[in-house]
Amino acid sequence: MDFEQIRERIKRERRSLGYTQEYMATSLGISVNSYREIESGNTLLVNPRLPEIAKILEKPLESLIFDNASYSDYNQKIDMLEREFKEKFDSLETSYKIKMAEKEGEINVLKANLETKESIIGVLRERLPEY
Repeated sequence: MDFEQIRERIKRERRSLGYTQEYMATSLGISVNSYREIESGNTLLVNPRLPEIAKILEKPLESLIFDNASYSDYNQKIDMLEREFKEKFDSLETSYKIKMAEKEGEINVLKANLETKESIIGVLRERLPEY
């Protein structure tokens, strides 16, 4: 993970939104000096502030880390994944229902065979009481 690039993305996004370092510091509930330390690289970015910064900048955390994405990009990807998941789930559900119907059919055949055998045993007992 290139922390310098992440800091540069934060600065770029902050500036593109017209936010000052003071605004960011206030939004994060920290001093201006503490925020400047984050952008200057004197504070390690692997801390709870990075997700908060992403939220203030209205960017997905992944966008700050990996660049080139917006919420709508991620929302589109999430929507696509949800559709794919639903399609796969529906397919599995249909397959499951078919298998359950097949098993139910097999159970009914076995029940019918059992009833037939019980009937045969009943007839044999009537004809051959000694058994």
